[in-house]
Amino acid sequence: MNEELPLNFELLFNTIPGSFLVLKPNPPLYTILAISDELLQSTGKQRADVMGRGVFEVYPENPKAITATGPASLRTSLQNVVENKVPDQMPTVRYDVPTPAGGFEVRYWSANSRPVADGRGELHYILHTTDDITEKILADKRETDLRAIEEKYSLFLQAPLAVCIMTGPENLIELINDDMLRFYSKSKDIIGQPLFEAIPEAKDQGFADMLDQVRKTGQTLSVLEHPTKLTVEGNESVYYYNIVCQPYYKETDDSEPCGVFSIAQDVTAQVLAKKRVEESEARLQAIIEATPECIKIVSPGGRLEYMNPCGLTMIEGDEELLGKASVLDVIAPEYRTAWKKHHLSVCAGNSLSWEFDIIGLKGTRRRMETHAVPLPGQGGGSHLAVTRDITRRKESEAALRESEEQFRIFANNIENLAWMANPEGNIYWYNERWFKYTGATEDEMLGWGWEKVHHPDHVERVVAFVQRAWQAGETWELTFPLRGADGEYRWFLTRAYAVKDEKGNVRRWVGTNTNIDNQKKAEASLEAKNTELVRINNDLDNFIYTASHDLKAPISNIEGLIGLLSEELAEGEFQEADVRHIIGMMERSVERFKRTITSLTDLVKLQQENAGPANRVNLRELIGEILLDLEPHLKASAARIEIEVDDCTSIYFSEKNLRSVVLNLVSNALKYASEERAPVISISCQEQPDYHVLTVKDNGLGLSPKNQEQLFTMFKRFHDHVEGTGIGLYMVKKIVEGAGGYITLSSKEGRGSEFMVFIRKNDKASE
Repeated sequence: MNEELPLNFELLFNTIPGSFLVLKPNPPLYTILAISDELLQSTGKQRADVMGRGVFEVYPENPKAITATGPASLRTSLQNVVENKVPDQMPTVRYDVPTPAGGFEVRYWSANSRPVADGRGELHYILHTTDDITEKILADKRETDLRAIEEKYSLFLQAPLAVCIMTGPENLIELINDDMLRFYSKSKDIIGQPLFEAIPEAKDQGFADMLDQVRKTGQTLSVLEHPTKLTVEGNESVYYYNIVCQPYYKETDDSEPCGVFSIAQDVTAQVLAKKRVEESEARLQAIIEATPECIKIVSPGGRLEYMNPCGLTMIEGDEELLGKASVLDVIAPEYRTAWKKHHLSVCAGNSLSWEFDIIGLKGTRRRMETHAVPLPGQGGGSHLAVTRDITRRKESEAALRESEEQFRIFANNIENLAWMANPEGNIYWYNERWFKYTGATEDEMLGWGWEKVHHPDHVERVVAFVQRAWQAGETWELTFPLRGADGEYRWFLTRAYAVKDEKGNVRRWVGTNTNIDNQKKAEASLEAKNTELVRINNDLDNFIYTASHDLKAPISNIEGLIGLLSEELAEGEFQEADVRHIIGMMERSVERFKRTITSLTDLVKLQQENAGPANRVNLRELIGEILLDLEPHLKASAARIEIEVDDCTSIYFSEKNLRSVVLNLVSNALKYASEERAPVISISCQEQPDYHVLTVKDNGLGLSPKNQEQLFTMFKRFHDHVEGTGIGLYMVKKIVEGAGGYITLSSKEGRGSEFMVFIRKNDKASE
C-alpha cells in the first residue's frame, strides 16, 4: 500500500530553482527566515551563517561603492511592502556581495519583494525574489565602452596604421584595427583576450618589455624600424615597423594609465630600399641619398638605363628591367605622345618639368611629377630625371575638393539651419535650409542681418547674449524664436562652436539652429497641466473642508430634533402640533442635507466633465431656450429681459457648460431681485480680439464690496431669505476658467450687479 508523503515545504523552498529570500517584516532588521540553495551558492554563503540574521547584516553595503544603490533600494522596497502590503518591483541595482577575503565582488541584480499575508490581511512574511544579471550588465558595459573607444579613436582606426589598445597587466586587447590584425594575421576574435595568449609569437620580440615600460613609467616610447618576425601566408619573414606606445587613460582625469595605446607603421619597404641604396654603386650614392624620389636615366631611344629602388617600387618592377625595358611601357597610354615630345626636347638640351600618369607592371596607377635635364657625358641624347610620386597630393587635393562639395551637400541637406561667422560674429555663410526657412536673401542676412528674422520681443536679449558670447570665445547655446517664410515664429535651439587655432584664438564660429518648437509647445502644455493639477488639488482641499462643514450642520440639526422629540415622547404628554412642528423641522433639515449632497454631486461631475465636447453654439437660440425654461419665474416676478448678442452669432464652446453659465447667472438675477422694483435683466455679448465677453446685468439686491470678494467661493451665500446652496457661481467660475477664460463682477449694494464672462476664443471657431 502506497502512503502519500507529507510535503516538506522547507526542503521544497530550498531546492526550487531561482534566488529567493523569506524575510520577517521586522524593520529595520528584516530577519532571514529562509533562503534558496541557488542564492546561497550565488553569494558564497552557508545556510547556517545567514539564518536568523538581518539581511543587511549578512549582505552589508560596500563602503567603497559610492554610486551603488542596491542596499538603499532594497530597504525602500521592503519598507513599501511593510507599510502598504503591496508587491514592489525594484529597479536594476548594483549590490556588491562580500567575499571570504574581506572584500566585495561587483554584482548587479533585478529583484522584487512581495507581501505574504493571511486572509485577514495581516503581513507574516516578505518573499524577496532576485536575479543575478551581472554578466549581462557588464557585457553591455563592455560593449558600450568599446563603442566609445572606437568613436574616440575612429581617426586612428581609419588611418593606414596598425592600431591596438591593451589594458591591465595582462594586456587585454580592448581595441584593434584591421591593419593590426593583418600585422599579426589574426581575426577580431582575439578582442578581449590577453595579448600574449592571443599572439604568443609577439612576446619574445621585445613587445612585452615595451608595454610594461610604458604602463609603469607613464611615458611614451618610440621605436624605429623594429624588426619583427611574422608568418604571412605560411612564410615567416622579417618586417620593420616604426612603433609608438603611449600610456592609455580610460578617463581624462585618471592619474595612472590603465593600459597602452600602440601604433605601428609598416616601414619594411623603406628599410629594404635603404639597404639597397647603401649597396648601390658609388656614382649613384650621392644622388640617392639626396632625394627620396625616383631617379632614372633614359636613353635617347627611351630605354630605361638606370632607375633607383624607389622608382622601381613606383613602377612595380625590379632591376632586371634596367637596360631592357622602355619607359613608355609604364607611361599611361594617354600621356605617351606628350612624354615622347618632352623627352626629345630634353635630349636636345632643354630642361623641362611636367606631370603624367604611370601604370605599374602590377596595374597600380600613380600621378608623377618629373624634372628632367640633359645628362652630361653621355654623348648627348640621354636625360636624367628626378620624379616624385604626387598621387597622394593629387588625391588630397581631389579629396579636399570632394570634402568641400560633400560639406556643402551635407550642410544644405541636414534638417538643421547652419551658419558660419568670423571671430567678431559677422555671419558670412548660411546653408540652404536657412534661406528656405526664413525666405530671406543672402544679401539680407550677411553680417548681423539675422536680427531681421528674430522675434521683436526676444531680439534685444539675443543680441546682448551673443555679444558677450563672441567676446568670451567659448562654445555656447541659446533658445529663441525665428520667423519663417510663412511669417510664423518657431522656437529654435542654437549651438555655436568656436573653431580655434593652436594658440587658442577663435578662427571662426560654426553654428546650427535646431527646431524645438514642438518641444516648447509640449513643455508649455505640461506646465499648464501641472498648474491645473495644483489648482485641482487646492480645490479638492477646499471641497473636503467645505463639504464636511456643510454636512455637519443638517446632521447636528437632525440629532437635536430627534433628541427633542424623544423627550416629548418620554414625558408621555405631548401636543400633536408640537410633534408635527419638530417633524417639519426634521424634514427641512433632511431637504437641506439632500441639497448639499446634490451640490456635492454636481461639483464632482463638474470636476470630471469640465472639458465637455465643444462645438459652435448659437448664443441667441441658447438664451431663448433658457428663458423658456424659466418662463414661470419670469412671469411670477414680472421680469423684463433685454437681449443684445448680435456681435456674437456663435461661440465655440461646450453647449452644456455654456447653458449652465447663462442659466446660473440669469437664475441668480431672478432669485436676488429687489422687492422694491420689477427685475430688469440685460444679456449682451461683445467681441474682443481674444475673447467673447458675455455680460449679464440686473437691478437686484447687489452686494457689498466685502461680500464681492467671497462671492465665487464654494457654498458662500449672503442672502438667507432665498433657498440655495452657494455652489452655482463657484461652478460658473470653474467652467469659465477651465476653458481658459475668467469672470468679473461689478456690484453696488441695493442697486444691482453686473457679471462679465470672458470666454476665450478657440482657433477652431474660425475653421
